[in-house]
Amino acid sequence: MKLLTKINRSYFKYGILVFLIADVIIIAMSNYFLREEIDQQLRLEAKEIFEVLKEKGEFQSIYPTDIATPISSSENRTTIKKDTLILDLYQNELTPYREFTTTQSINEKYYRITTRQMLMEFDDIFTIFTTLISSVLLLIFIGLLLFTRRLNTSLWKTFNDNIEKIKSYSFTPPSKLELTATGINEFDDLNQVLSMMSSRLEKDYTATKEFSANAAHELQTPLAVIRNKCENLFSDSDLDEKTIKTIREIYLSTDKLSGITKALLLLAKIDHGQFNERDHVSLNQIFNYWINAFQDVIQDRNLQVSLSAADNCQLLMDKRLANLLIQNIFVNALKHSKNGEEISIYLAEDYFTIANSGEQAINQPEMIFNRFYTESQNIGSTGIGLAIVKKIADHYKIDINYSFKDFKHLFTFKLQNC
Repeated sequence: MKLLTKINRSYFKYGILVFLIADVIIIAMSNYFLREEIDQQLRLEAKEIFEVLKEKGEFQSIYPTDIATPISSSENRTTIKKDTLILDLYQNELTPYREFTTTQSINEKYYRITTRQMLMEFDDIFTIFTTLISSVLLLIFIGLLLFTRRLNTSLWKTFNDNIEKIKSYSFTPPSKLELTATGINEFDDLNQVLSMMSSRLEKDYTATKEFSANAAHELQTPLAVIRNKCENLFSDSDLDEKTIKTIREIYLSTDKLSGITKALLLLAKIDHGQFNERDHVSLNQIFNYWINAFQDVIQDRNLQVSLSAADNCQLLMDKRLANLLIQNIFVNALKHSKNGEEISIYLAEDYFTIANSGEQAINQPEMIFNRFYTESQNIGSTGIGLAIVKKIADHYKIDINYSFKDFKHLFTFKLQNC
């Protein structure tokens, strides 16, 4: 949830609370002041009736609002203010009135003077004031909302621009995080912290990148020397069978170590975002290329490779990574297929599958994309090919699913940007 949305919801939530409290208070106060005003008017009317009685000696009562009644001196002569209900004969319902009763003496005669004024019913008062308060608070809320949006346009514009810069920021040179000053202390402090953090991360990124490249490069030289020495030893005719076997194991292990070094360097480059080019690549063409490239292996092992395509999917990705993805997928299928078996590849509109034969399912399928994990004892396997596949797939949001059915390992790749 955005901050502004949360603020507006808080305005609305507390606005309702304020409305309810204000509604009760205003209605109570209005009711009080209304009665005070009515009581004042009733006193004046009673005074006028008294003056008429004093002047004329009689008063023509008007029921139910103005009444003057002679009473004996022994009757109660207290002044009373109260609310009362009187039956309206025309509408046949009880109507609320405010009543003021007082007793006056004129020429030793006592009169009870009663004045009344019709009151608004509570429902009417509640409806009028609630509507009025709701309208005022609604106008205030709309005004605050418009004011907040306009204020946010100016206050938050620079902040939002900086957010976009952070989203598009990359450690890859010549990119550099340069945030615009907002003029607001808290935001400027945050900009300063982010700039310092990005500078440290850039240095760490550069150091890690240089270390990976240098380590891979420096390791290749001694590995090449070891391979050359092994090749020279193979040409020596005085070696016995045991020595030749040992040299062969050294050579193969050296070759495997060289492959691991190159693979680790490749993974580091992917992590560092060094493959950022985007082109439309055809999976059909790439699969055909690698099938032809490994044609000798396929024929020597009498493998049957079938490629069927319901749609020629064009992926938007780096061509080098696309080739590495398909190469490692296909090589993995070749390595784990028995001679004379079939490898089937199917390309659809938004996914593709590759299946190869197998005797049983993988014991730990959730581990097969981890680096150096392998369930095969094949000495030529580095255990890193599927890790490269997983890294490339994650980079382009390609979902991978493994299943085993009818003695076949099936890998399904669900594509997002095909």
